Amino acid sequence: MIYGAVLIVHVLLALFMIVIILLQGGRGGLGETMGGAAAQSLFGGGANIVMTKVTAVFAALFMVTSLSLAFLSAQRGGSVMDKLPAAAESALPLTLPGTDLPPATAPAQAPVTPPAAQ
Repeated sequence: MIYGAVLIVHVLLALFMIVIILLQGGRGGLGETMGGAAAQSLFGGGANIVMTKVTAVFAALFMVTSLSLAFLSAQRGGSVMDKLPAAAESALPLTLPGTDLPPATAPAQAPVTPPAAQ
């Protein structure tokens, strides 16, 4: 229950951080192409200071949710790979379905000969 709630908050924080970072005015980077000047006109001249602080707060919250998810997943138990059924080697097909061809083998090494001088 709490794992799902933290996961939802984590994803929302990630999406919000993407938007905030793309809206920030930079030094002629992606922020201006994606509407950085629009963010300045929308939020005022001091938008960079406010947006930098908001980014820092959301980055800190993102780290907290990351650590919380790591702790909660460790409490839940093993890895996802441990829950998969083990595949026996004999269960793998040795030939392609619908063909009678034997499995492919590694090609023999061809002798390396220098090119003939002309």
